[in-house]
Amino acid sequence: MAIPDEKIEEVRTAVDLVEVAEDYVQLKQSGSRYMGLCPFHNEDTPSFSVDPDQNLYYCFGCQNGGDAFKFVQEIEGVGFLESVRMLADRYGVPLPEEETDPDAANEREAVLHALRFAARFFYRQLTQSDRGRPALDYLRRRGFTPQTIKQFGLGYAPDEWDALLTVAEEEQIDRETLEKAGLIIERNDGSGYYDRYRGRIIFPIFSHIGKVLAFAGRILDPDDERDQPKYINSPETEVYHKKEVLYGLHQAKQAIRKTDEVLLVEGYTDVISLSQAGVGNVVASSGTALTEQQIGTLDRYAKRAVMLYDADEAGERAALRGMERVLEAGLGAYAVELPAGNDPDEYVQEHGGDAFSDYVQEHRQDLPSFAYQRARRNGVLETPEDRVEVQREIIESVARIPDPNLRREYVAHTSEVTGVPDSDLFRMLEEEREQMERRAQRQRKREQKRQQRQAEEGASPSGEQAAPPDRNGASPPPPNSTTGKTASGPALLPEERVLFRLMLENGRRMVSLVLGHMALDEFSEGAPRDFARAFAEMYEDGTVRPQQILNGEHGEALQQLGASVMMDEHEASEHWAQKEDISVPHLNDRPYEAARSAMKFLKMDRVDEAIEAVRERMYQASQQGADEEVQRLQQKMMSLQELRKGIKRGEFLED
Repeated sequence: MAIPDEKIEEVRTAVDLVEVAEDYVQLKQSGSRYMGLCPFHNEDTPSFSVDPDQNLYYCFGCQNGGDAFKFVQEIEGVGFLESVRMLADRYGVPLPEEETDPDAANEREAVLHALRFAARFFYRQLTQSDRGRPALDYLRRRGFTPQTIKQFGLGYAPDEWDALLTVAEEEQIDRETLEKAGLIIERNDGSGYYDRYRGRIIFPIFSHIGKVLAFAGRILDPDDERDQPKYINSPETEVYHKKEVLYGLHQAKQAIRKTDEVLLVEGYTDVISLSQAGVGNVVASSGTALTEQQIGTLDRYAKRAVMLYDADEAGERAALRGMERVLEAGLGAYAVELPAGNDPDEYVQEHGGDAFSDYVQEHRQDLPSFAYQRARRNGVLETPEDRVEVQREIIESVARIPDPNLRREYVAHTSEVTGVPDSDLFRMLEEEREQMERRAQRQRKREQKRQQRQAEEGASPSGEQAAPPDRNGASPPPPNSTTGKTASGPALLPEERVLFRLMLENGRRMVSLVLGHMALDEFSEGAPRDFARAFAEMYEDGTVRPQQILNGEHGEALQQLGASVMMDEHEASEHWAQKEDISVPHLNDRPYEAARSAMKFLKMDRVDEAIEAVRERMYQASQQGADEEVQRLQQKMMSLQELRKGIKRGEFLED
């Protein structure tokens, strides 16, 4: 069964779109709205706008827009129902237990529900069951408070073969879904399934908006004689891709925004201990080297990344590579080595959060300093050839920084660290940038050839799968695309924007005024005319509900057009008044007078188009010597001129 409309409206009312969007975009207040770099296309100047009063978003660059449900659908690549569930979970709006019916949800939604169910099961086993007492005692000995355990959703998997499987099936979650979620494993002999996690402390892995995506299970007794790994992690699934996820980001994102800085550690308990000690801006890379996808996620929240690494060769290599990737993404990058034998968890447990923060601030190194010190420690600065090679490696990393001003700063600092004149280093930088450009050109050519081959074979160049259907069954564009209608957006005239906004804001009476004096074919062909037609159909049905358009009930194209209109501060242009000597009141002051003025200009636009067409035909007829046709067209021109004068006087409003 579907989610009832009244529940959808309850979720819609509870949502703060600014808060939701800030999970993906750094927003700054600009007047009554918030602006930021669009998450749906690459841009350097903020064109993404969120209106907290309307709970709408719109990008003036790629024309992507809509409400909170549409935003989550686009950014997460989920269907309408899942977007409702995600926001309901976030804002504590209870929904009917329709999720347990596998026919009511697509595969992704079913997997997410199974993971959410498992997280709650593990948490209850830890906090409310005698079976979880040893695990709870262990966590308390580690210093974790009940508030921290709840904040990170820690749990316990009973040391039984099918504890989760049994209760999940009682809740009508089928085995196929549990297997796809990575929660159970098929027996080798094919006789059934068993739980993946048994006798382990459970660390749920959340998405940045709080959806359970996966789990890590830690053995309770490290001295257990059984041959088993310390950690068992979820496999890759439809919803969990390790290279895209950062452990603890859901809990840390507000602190990261506040400090503009993120600390990157290795372990789950490092994140939890630091957070509990008041160092909230910390995440872990889920057991992988820092990836481009993870850095792209961090770029939404932070300006700087500080890597805390193990004091060994592998840790140093990982820190250096991480800094290179962070710098390449345009963020600041630093590394910190803790005292020998200490990891972040141990250090903060012994010294406290303030001492930890002071240590990180005092001992951070940027890439030139870190790389040169590492080379000296490893004994690779003994010969001139070695020194030049280290200098070149540092400059190769600096060359990847996108901001030329920041590159210059790093070259100057590299000169200070290495003692090499900056002129020599700048020459190295220019050579490396030229090589990078040549490599990029070769890569672009290879990509063009690949896409050409795929096009000839009838394959999709992107290789991406289509996103789930939207609420009306239509297939939306893939996430982060700039489509959703024509790439350039609907060709709206300024007068049409004014009229559409007035109808959206003022409802039935305004629709009656506008469409009572405007024919549908006076609106621009395509989406604008469809927009006007939707209002006309609602008026004829006797129920004018503009919110239906903004909610997407009349299709995605009209929803985005509606968001565009509502997010555009385009008042009736003062230039109109100067050009035509027509009063142009502001929308909010006198909306009906503003509508009459906009209708005048739209009608005059159409008459002007007709006059221009007649003028062109007159020219062609005169060139052909068709005197009678010229005379007929002259009469038509005079009629159009009279019509234009009547429109300007507002005679059409007297009918």
